Amino acid sequence: MTIFVSVAAYRDPQLVPTVQDCLAKADRPDEIRVVVCWQHHGDEDVSAIAADPRVQLIDRDARDSRGACWARAQIMAEYAGEDWFFQVDSHTRFAAGWDSRLIELAARTGAAKPLITCYPPTYDPTGDQPPGDVPAELVIEGWSDAGLPIMGQRTIEDWENQDGTVPARFLGACFLFAPGSFAREVLYDPAIYFQGEEILLAARAYTAGYDLFHPAEVLAWHYYLRQDSPRHWDDHAADGTDASWYELDRASHRRVLTKLYFPEVGHLAMGRHRTLAAYQEYAGVDFVARKWTRPATVTGDRTPPAAATTPH
Repeated sequence: MTIFVSVAAYRDPQLVPTVQDCLAKADRPDEIRVVVCWQHHGDEDVSAIAADPRVQLIDRDARDSRGACWARAQIMAEYAGEDWFFQVDSHTRFAAGWDSRLIELAARTGAAKPLITCYPPTYDPTGDQPPGDVPAELVIEGWSDAGLPIMGQRTIEDWENQDGTVPARFLGACFLFAPGSFAREVLYDPAIYFQGEEILLAARAYTAGYDLFHPAEVLAWHYYLRQDSPRHWDDHAADGTDASWYELDRASHRRVLTKLYFPEVGHLAMGRHRTLAAYQEYAGVDFVARKWTRPATVTGDRTPPAAATTPH
């Protein structure tokens, strides 16, 4: 089965080793197509992957970048009918046989549209620290000043005895595996900047009929610290222009909140399979009141309510 791998990379020195590791650790590397939105200043060397026929580089000047979701939208536009869609960050390492394992886990869920997602444990590219070895689930830790959920993670309880996956209420954009239809039905909104990306994407995926799961095993690792890596908001200072990170972020907050407060169905909006109210009941959140509606959202209780299958 073919897999479309989406990698948004902003001036990231870990891009090349990430792509190389993705292909090297796959059981069927020739069935994988990696598409990278390569945002750079012209001084990064990607020659080690540029000639690989399994890799497509979307070449973009970093000065023209408008953030991660903008980059991911460009990548998603290159989707060409692959069986599966897999989105990761450009600072990721992979478990051996990650491709076969994810496909198997998806099948074992029994869902028509399974979406497997998590915040992977950390790794240190210098090798000074051992990589994390415990799978985690996403929970809400609080609410931002803008009124958006702040996502966090906690260890999956009794993960060693879980059967492959556990139900999830939220998703991590840095590790998202779903049927290829996701790239057609849940298009990335390029106007979303950073905060709010994941909660809006989770709501849109759920309303489009995707069932969310966390893997109860470690299939990848993520480099979180990146202390010496440039960030988009560092390069695009708040200079008063509509391309500054501050203006992009402020407009993005308004856009996310509008979609969550006044949901519409359609392009870059909610899906037609379930209502946003059904997602809020399932996830245990109230976006307008800015609160969680039951302890499950913060404790990680994985018992799905009846509203999980409410049609639109």
